[in-house]
Amino acid sequence: MSDPEVLAAALAQAWRDGASLDAGAWSLPDEAAGQAVHAHLSSALNWAPAGRPQFWKCGGSSRSGPFGHAPLAPEGVRESEDLTGLSLIGAEAEIALRLKCDVTPERARAMNFGEGEDLIDGFSVAIEGLASRWQQGMAADPLLKNADCQSHGGLSLGPWMRWKPGRDWARQPCELQINGEAPMAGLGGHGLNDPAWVMVPWLQAATRHGATVPAGSVVTTGSWRVALKLRAGDLAVARFADLGEWRARL
Repeated sequence: MSDPEVLAAALAQAWRDGASLDAGAWSLPDEAAGQAVHAHLSSALNWAPAGRPQFWKCGGSSRSGPFGHAPLAPEGVRESEDLTGLSLIGAEAEIALRLKCDVTPERARAMNFGEGEDLIDGFSVAIEGLASRWQQGMAADPLLKNADCQSHGGLSLGPWMRWKPGRDWARQPCELQINGEAPMAGLGGHGLNDPAWVMVPWLQAATRHGATVPAGSVVTTGSWRVALKLRAGDLAVARFADLGEWRARL
């Protein structure tokens, strides 16, 4: 099994120079080891300087868990439609949330699943760009993809809107369209049926090493629709009925 700190150092170098690693040369025993890789990687690349907003992804397929989460590179989070230059291979339609106030480890530990809507400052229609630091791309071992920040490549954030509790997210119409192709459309599609459900698992993960999560931090909350095998120059458009649409050039 690979040492998480050694793997994190290799991934950090891949983030810096754009090189790819051979997944066949690495292995991890479980998701906890992947979380250790995340912590070392974030530290090596200074993704979460003290007192500055942080950027994360968090999601799951069931409210009973497990929940996946990973820190994001700040330089890839853009309040614009431009996700070019990030070597992206896929796109997801998502909803991102912004934190209203600082959250300490003590406060996060005291929270119960389903709480946290009062901590949401606003939300955004977003497009997450997917990328891989593995030569095998999305065919790499799932634990290695998890260690690679869950194949995160970039995040394009639309205009921020005021959060309104009580929305029926399970019946929310959502589309993801790539270029001029027919859109992937349907009702619902979020694994937790409510983006706000990630607040507690996200904050508990982000504070588990003793750091406070600053106000203004952003979490993108999991895929509604996903498109893979994309290339530089492709246009991804996410549409959420009554909430608006957002597009990003990969």
